[in-house]
Amino acid sequence: MKTLKDYSIKELTTKVYDFITRANIEIDGKLDGKTIAGQSKFFAKDLQIKNSFKNLYLYQIRDAFYEGVRDEQEDRFIKLNIPTYFRWVRKHKKRIDEAYYNVHTLNQNPKQVQYYDFKNLNFEHNKNLIK
Repeated sequence: MKTLKDYSIKELTTKVYDFITRANIEIDGKLDGKTIAGQSKFFAKDLQIKNSFKNLYLYQIRDAFYEGVRDEQEDRFIKLNIPTYFRWVRKHKKRIDEAYYNVHTLNQNPKQVQYYDFKNLNFEHNKNLIK
């Protein structure tokens, strides 16, 4: 499975466009196609160059958008813009990092830790966690 840094900017922009479009529909947003295209291009490039995100997987960005739109703690009015997308991805990455910590430091069962993605981590390292 490819990480964000492994995608071409064109591929990543297309996927990000889909995520933003879906979020726009889900919140009954008012972004037009031209705005979504521009945001997609800028955000995709940022995802690839930002050190803390470039090793994430595309489905994790998709999940960040999904959770962001549905997050009860978010303001009732969600403004779809790049700072919002960064907030969603940072928040989701924190969930992923905490799950990793819970499994690898606190020795919790990986199958019971939400947001821990057992199948995408190094198999040799993880086979010892199966109990």
